[in-house]
Amino acid sequence: MASLDSAPADSFFSGDAWDWWQARRLRYNLTLAAGGWVCYGLAVGLNYAFGHPVWKDWRGGLGMTIFLGTVFLVVMGVANVCYLLGPAVEGWIKPADVDSYRKNAFAMGLWGSLLVPAIFPLVQLGMLIAHSR
Repeated sequence: MASLDSAPADSFFSGDAWDWWQARRLRYNLTLAAGGWVCYGLAVGLNYAFGHPVWKDWRGGLGMTIFLGTVFLVVMGVANVCYLLGPAVEGWIKPADVDSYRKNAFAMGLWGSLLVPAIFPLVQLGMLIAHSR
């Protein structure tokens, strides 16, 4: 079975587009992981700031962190599958200004991916404000 790295030269994901997007995948994943940790910290901090402790002891905190970390790894896996839209759309639309397309598409995909974990503390903030009245 062939992988995308060993695909024939005339395949859809071959060439410069695949190399460009793959060269930025580690940066994408590290940024997404950092964003997840920041949002988790914000959510915990918001709960404590509003006087609602998230867990009773360190065991609860450890268990919750491991569980949510595992769930976030699954979310990152889905985000990496969606990351393939970058070279796929580039192959479909064949933009005239490839460099501009790549920079804009990468930025939109990265910020869109960072919005997903940011929803968690934003919703939590709304719930904490609603319950504090």
